[in-house]
Amino acid sequence: MNKRSRAAWRQVLAIAMSLAAGSAIAGAATVAATPHTSQQHAQLATLSGHWAVRQSIWTDAKTPPVVDQGTATYTMVLGGHHLRQDLRIASGKPFEGLGYIGYDDATGKYYSSWMDTNFSGMILAHGNYDAASRTYTFTGDMPGKGGAPVPVREVMRIADNGHFVYEYYETRDGKEALAVSLQYTRAD
Repeated sequence: MNKRSRAAWRQVLAIAMSLAAGSAIAGAATVAATPHTSQQHAQLATLSGHWAVRQSIWTDAKTPPVVDQGTATYTMVLGGHHLRQDLRIASGKPFEGLGYIGYDDATGKYYSSWMDTNFSGMILAHGNYDAASRTYTFTGDMPGKGGAPVPVREVMRIADNGHFVYEYYETRDGKEALAVSLQYTRAD
């Protein structure tokens, strides 16, 4: 091999090594940017679909609840990391709600967020899942009158692939009380 051939060969080799290194870096970046889902996300995804909803609301613990019917659609969004709920209840005053449930790989905790047409704030809660009882439990605060936080506890019990219950408890004057119970039955 003459001098000119060796120089050309070194140049081809340098380009090949550069391309290989760039490809490895690009591949690593792609893997890092590609959303992955965990077993926890896959478990939440089983709730995806359309649901018939029976909502019971207690405005006073001493009186029977107001019961209304509605529908909910659960959809996994943003790369399968978040379960979105769109809830609509047919009542005297039409009701819409939007919520997310997810699992944060970084903290190892589940979270719940909720917004609806009855108030302008957002409820944020964090919690865990108990596999033995198939129950998610979240605790957090909601904005109360005058901005004071109201402690809340949310409990979601999965009965089977076609039924689950979501209960929402509020603590007022030091006493926790069931405020809303939603019974879900799979519609599809």
